[in-house]
Amino acid sequence: MKLCVISLCSRPIGLDACAHARMALELEVYTVVIKEEESSRSKVMELIQEADRSKWMVHSNHSIRCFTQGDIERMSNNYRTSLGRGAFGEVYEGVLEDGSMVAVKRLIGSVKEQFAKELIIHREINHKNVVRLIGYCVEENVLVLVMEYIANGNLNDVLHDDSRPIPLDIRLRIAIECAEALAYMHSHMYTQVIHGDIKPGNILLDSNFHAKLSDFGISRVVNTDKTLYTNNVIGSIGYMDPLFSLDGRLTVKYDVYSFGAVLVELITRKKAVVENVNNVYAFSNALTRGVRGVREMLDVDIARKNNMKVLEGVAKLAGECLRMDRDKRPGMIVVAERLRVLQKSSYQDQGWQRVDLFSWAWKSIPAPAALVNIQANILPSDVCRQFSFAEMKSATNNFDNSLLVGKGGSGRVYCGQINGRKTNVAIKCMYTDTVVNEFYTEIEMMSKHRHRNLVPLIGYCIEEDAMILVYDYMASGSLHGHLHGEQKLPLSWKQRIEICIGAGHGLRYLHEQQIIYLNLKMKNILLDEEWVAKITDLSLSRTGTSVKTRVAGTHGYIDPEYLITGRPTEKSDVYSFGVVLLETLSAQRPYYSICQDEQGHSLSSWTLRCKEEGNLDQIVDPCLMGIINLWSLNKFVEIALKCVALKGIDRPSMGDVISDLEHALQWQESADASESSILPSRLCRQFWFAEMEAVTNYFDKSLLIDSGSFDRVYHSQIDGVAITLVDVTHVYSVCAFHGLIEITSKLVHDHLVPLIGYCDEQEMMLLVYEYVAGGNLSEHLYGTRKPPLNWIQRMEICVGVARGLCYLHGWQLTHGAVRTSNILLDEECLAKITNLALPPNLLDNQASKVHETDGYIDPEYLHTGVHTEKSDVYCFGLVLLEVLFGRPVIKHQRLEEQIAWLLIRGVQQQTLDYLDQNVDPFLRGKINPQFLKKFFRTAAKCLAEKGIHRPSMRDVMSDLQYAHFSLKLGWITDDSGCMSDDAMDEGR
Repeated sequence: MKLCVISLCSRPIGLDACAHARMALELEVYTVVIKEEESSRSKVMELIQEADRSKWMVHSNHSIRCFTQGDIERMSNNYRTSLGRGAFGEVYEGVLEDGSMVAVKRLIGSVKEQFAKELIIHREINHKNVVRLIGYCVEENVLVLVMEYIANGNLNDVLHDDSRPIPLDIRLRIAIECAEALAYMHSHMYTQVIHGDIKPGNILLDSNFHAKLSDFGISRVVNTDKTLYTNNVIGSIGYMDPLFSLDGRLTVKYDVYSFGAVLVELITRKKAVVENVNNVYAFSNALTRGVRGVREMLDVDIARKNNMKVLEGVAKLAGECLRMDRDKRPGMIVVAERLRVLQKSSYQDQGWQRVDLFSWAWKSIPAPAALVNIQANILPSDVCRQFSFAEMKSATNNFDNSLLVGKGGSGRVYCGQINGRKTNVAIKCMYTDTVVNEFYTEIEMMSKHRHRNLVPLIGYCIEEDAMILVYDYMASGSLHGHLHGEQKLPLSWKQRIEICIGAGHGLRYLHEQQIIYLNLKMKNILLDEEWVAKITDLSLSRTGTSVKTRVAGTHGYIDPEYLITGRPTEKSDVYSFGVVLLETLSAQRPYYSICQDEQGHSLSSWTLRCKEEGNLDQIVDPCLMGIINLWSLNKFVEIALKCVALKGIDRPSMGDVISDLEHALQWQESADASESSILPSRLCRQFWFAEMEAVTNYFDKSLLIDSGSFDRVYHSQIDGVAITLVDVTHVYSVCAFHGLIEITSKLVHDHLVPLIGYCDEQEMMLLVYEYVAGGNLSEHLYGTRKPPLNWIQRMEICVGVARGLCYLHGWQLTHGAVRTSNILLDEECLAKITNLALPPNLLDNQASKVHETDGYIDPEYLHTGVHTEKSDVYCFGLVLLEVLFGRPVIKHQRLEEQIAWLLIRGVQQQTLDYLDQNVDPFLRGKINPQFLKKFFRTAAKCLAEKGIHRPSMRDVMSDLQYAHFSLKLGWITDDSGCMSDDAMDEGR
């Protein structure tokens, strides 16, 4: 085989530097394949020597577009919605400029060869039963294929979902279409293509359930007169030709064997391999006794007497494809023809016309009987109206993106206005080729059942290949949005309980109607303009408890008992409701994984552990600290933990849950009523100046423990209590000083240093704080002889600071001076934040400079002069780095020793060895590598140049808190905080 080297000596005319670099990288990608596929070389050379990549055309005369990285990020909404993950990358949902859906396949790792193969094969193939390539992107560290969107999933998912009946004629059609595509690849192309991984998971089904082959990443292009040998194992267990593993010989008969395994799966509805049992081998062995020997293995749904002749014909053909002699296996042209004969025979035997039960083409096929029944017998026109597609376009201004209010796996939601209605409506456009059954279930359920705590269905539209549902618009968004969204508003504890009670009433109503919801989660609890909770999306609901092989629901909310048995009950909903309760209390996600390959930890297990240890405050949303009644909290946690019991029999009914929640609400209302709504005239103690002179011995310098450019800190005692006295006379104006007192005296949190009092006499402004004996964090990290902190201690400190900052942000306050010197440690190393600053706009110009020293400056603040919550996040990121590296931010003279330099180098290197070499020497080799990388990445996110790209403090706290939680699960040694190998194995 000749080695083809392509040299780019000069920049092509008309290309900018970026395009030139991208073209060079493309040349490198294609060169990899040229080395292996000599037969394609001339065509590839012709292809890659074109100067303008965006005008690249394939032989089939359909245009393949060249996208930029920016194009890909826009169409995929920054890779937001994942459709699935494979060996070489992940597939995301995307939308082109014209609104059409696409699948964005992002390849990960050293996969240039696989990427180039897919491009070359798609360039050669133009077949209706092969997924069409729309475009690609080749840039530095970015290899992306943009494919047509085949949203009905793959054959594997459909075939093994017992809730979806698949008639024999549909199965035959799928088999024929796959066989025709393979026959084309094997015999009708200029160069022969061997797919190499034929299996149900790689057979996609479009909106009309037509089959399309996908995933050519391990395919081979060969000359028809040559035999290809390879040492690389390709294919999937159960579908791989056993002869290939013996001699490494790859021919088209490899695909024939795999297709035979697919035929077996189509007629038996059993996976090729289940729990180490190879059903394909079992089928072949049974077939040695004759075609009647496999009858008991056939799918009972199609193994009827009038189907048996066709089924036996398919079984016999499958057996021939699975022969252990390659030469005796039929070619795919023969296989396709024999299947077509069997299909024709099937129609003649049945005596009826072929009907696609899954091909609900809205213009020509009537709706299922269930919907017809709804329209004819149940729905008066004033309850559920059928809209025209023109009305939907008018209501959404032709589906204007500015009116888009949300999207998910099943569709997009627009806010619209319908003629004759004074209020807005929510128009949900569902992806027609993925959720047909769910669409009709939603209409049937929502049109029959009306309740104050269910979102009302106004109508629907089935027209112009569209499936649209129209609901009342919920003006206050979702519970998820308020607790996890970027535009969240702090909800009081009373509001949260009331929302939970409302959702509980809606769920209890469904149970009274013998409906199991199966889709309860924060996103499906919407809030109207009066903050009344309403449940939405009944598309997964069921009216029975029959066993299903496909579990419905969302990860983190699914009942574990349901996962095991496949049989949902009302107690499955109770479990999900318990998760929602814990999420409402903590504002934490229901499930979290510290490391990419590690088993996640549930919010329920964390809550149970905190309750057992008497640390319930650890799970409470910092925004609620100081305002939540202890009795109400305990009752709420008790209810939630009952709901998430592992066994359904131990869980309460929804009626009992609502009753207990109402008691929790009563406790909180009683506590709120007992407190005066008017603050006392003095928010904290006011000291006389003479008292300050006395306790400091007239401000004796021997009592001075810290002195800055503008403030001085003294240590003394008042009434036997150790205090810290801070002289801020030259920091604040009188007005600002009083504002600071009013704010600080209201704040009560375990991780904030309490303000005891103040003095504003004799032109002096003094603040009196509780004394914290352990010194500040910076003293424990560098510059003193204080004992170093181990990794667990440092994690606990970081979590504490994060919780304190979250508490401040929940009150719409920023700290303004987050740094290690303002983090104090008590005798038990509990972190307490001190020196809360007012926003810069309330400070004197001179005072504002106090908070712009020591390198703790948000670069965005330097440009805008506006200090935001994200400014605190930035400074906290620097704190995290100081904790990790054990050195100050910028005080080292040598550039390579500065924190900022280490950050930049760390991001560039992204190697554990580099990070381990630069951590605090006391920690070196003592931090689990995955923890080290996770911790560093969290810090790096905080230090994004623009605030919009930084996480919220709540998200940072969530990362650190779950990491700390896993450290306390007994997987960690007490002296180092390093996860043991056994624990890592357990976590996977």
